[in-house]
Amino acid sequence: MRSAFTLIEVLIVVIVLGIMAAVAVPKFIDASEETRLTATSEDLRAIVNAVSMYHAKYGSYPRDVNRRQVVTVLDPFFKAENPFSKPAPIGGVYDYEGPPNWSPVQISIRSENASNHSQATAIALDEYMDDGNLKTGSLRRQGNRTYFIVGD
Repeated sequence: MRSAFTLIEVLIVVIVLGIMAAVAVPKFIDASEETRLTATSEDLRAIVNAVSMYHAKYGSYPRDVNRRQVVTVLDPFFKAENPFSKPAPIGGVYDYEGPPNWSPVQISIRSENASNHSQATAIALDEYMDDGNLKTGSLRRQGNRTYFIVGD
């Protein structure tokens, strides 16, 4: 009567599990990147909606704020947490670029320190949200910042 596995049986199981992991892991990595792009896209759309509602109510865009300062005048226009108060899922932080310093009004994702997002990530976000070209459309990239153009 046999009470243990042979070395060959154990090796076959390990090889089968290794093949299954080799197939599954890349799918999880792609899903993680897709999740970050989706979350960033949702944040940008929430910000654009809040800025647009502010403009509709007051007839002008909110004034520009200092770097890393949360745009609290938009708080009543968000259904959930103000995205300016958290890091961007693709890396970096959100920054509002509005009057009197900026025209058109833009939301930037500014890379800082270890939370950088790369040119490749910006292109992937542009392909997900816009036209896939960082020189045209609503999403642009300059230096270490990716900009989403809100309005005039």
